[in-house]
Amino acid sequence: MTPYTATARRLMNLAVVVRGRAYHPKRYMIETVAGAIEDAAIAIQSTPVDEPGQLPAPAATALREAAELLTRNDFMIPTTVIGYATAPVTGRAPQLPPVHTDSEPLARLDAELRARRLALVELGHLSSRDDDVLRAAFTALIVLHRQHDRLTATATAATALH
Repeated sequence: MTPYTATARRLMNLAVVVRGRAYHPKRYMIETVAGAIEDAAIAIQSTPVDEPGQLPAPAATALREAAELLTRNDFMIPTTVIGYATAPVTGRAPQLPPVHTDSEPLARLDAELRARRLALVELGHLSSRDDDVLRAAFTALIVLHRQHDRLTATATAATALH
């Protein structure tokens, strides 16, 4: 499987996860985000690439649209997960930024989240040929990044109190 085929497949599966996992009071907004992700997958499969390691322009545009929607509205889906889908082409998977804290329990939770992320990425769940495994990996990454975002907010608030 080429990096472009792998990315298109990941994007299609991510769209399925978004449809099933995202929350928004206006259902059409979820469809808009998932549709933009699917549009990117289709563009990757149908648009020639100008430069290896780069997404075709229509795919990049569709993903920017999806990312903007995810950022402007709380769909309960971190924008970061798109990077896991595009990693086969870009060569860059998202990371968890370090949580700076003096709290031992928060530091342990940070280490645990990093270990879980590493296991998901390094054990090849995102490269599985089984769509259910791939979707489960995206679901786990969504949960993991949301937990990390909350942990970061908690650590920041605790630091501000001291």
